Amino acid sequence: MKKFKLVLLTVVLGLLLCACGEEEQRAFSDLEMDVIMQQYGQMDIDIQTWRSYKAANIANSYVVDTIEKIIENPEALGAPFSDFTYTEVETHVYSGAGFVVDGYSFANAVDNFEKGFAETGAIVSKGEPMVTVQGNEIIVDIECVCERRNADIEMIFTNDLSEMTLTSAAFNPRYSLGEKMSKAGLNTVIGMGTVFIMLIVISFIIGLLGPVTKFIDSVSKKCKEFFSKLFKKTDKAEEGINKAVEQIVKNETAESSDAELVAVIAAAVAAYEGTTDTSGFVVRSIRKIKRQ
Repeated sequence: MKKFKLVLLTVVLGLLLCACGEEEQRAFSDLEMDVIMQQYGQMDIDIQTWRSYKAANIANSYVVDTIEKIIENPEALGAPFSDFTYTEVETHVYSGAGFVVDGYSFANAVDNFEKGFAETGAIVSKGEPMVTVQGNEIIVDIECVCERRNADIEMIFTNDLSEMTLTSAAFNPRYSLGEKMSKAGLNTVIGMGTVFIMLIVISFIIGLLGPVTKFIDSVSKKCKEFFSKLFKKTDKAEEGINKAVEQIVKNETAESSDAELVAVIAAAVAAYEGTTDTSGFVVRSIRKIKRQ
């Protein structure tokens, strides 16, 4: 029984999570928009439906038209659009077109639409706006038929009734599967080609470093030989100095030995003469007598 309750509780929680994660999506036709307007005037419509309609209406009737006018005439808002700061973009769009935008996002949207039109051509017709509500955002998708290639428009608004601000707008040309695969293949080839080119350049640089390495080795060898010779000369000088010191020590030792010998001889002569005074004796030289 406990296992059954646990399984039932898990299923219920899963259903609740799925319900919370669902996105509210709806499409508005012109007739539905008219009905919503009439209902909103009588306050017989829920507030989220009104927000969704408002976002779809702004996107379909105001944003695209305003961007097209700016692309055709950069001074459509009273001055060259490229000279506006982001704050000025917000002010001029609100005063000239009647909707609230983020200046940075709208400026990027104009640039994105202009690049897209260069590939697809002008918009011929637009489909019904599809609205998706995701928490604090309302996403509006519009399918467009263009002169050379169809495209999709995606706009994001803040989910706010008082000031529904346009925070993003993108114009995305449609590509076939073959075109996507060819672009992916081209990107792969370019990426791999770049890697191989860099490897070749690195190997070439390493090849150039060979003579440089040899030159550095020869210089280092010469330096070692020079310093080794210098150290050898120093060692010879030190050796000569040590030999001289040893000779001096030997001479001093010999002299000290002779002095001791003179003292002994003087003492022996004094003893032979029967006196202890050796001041009257002078030893002139000491010679070793060869005995036959």
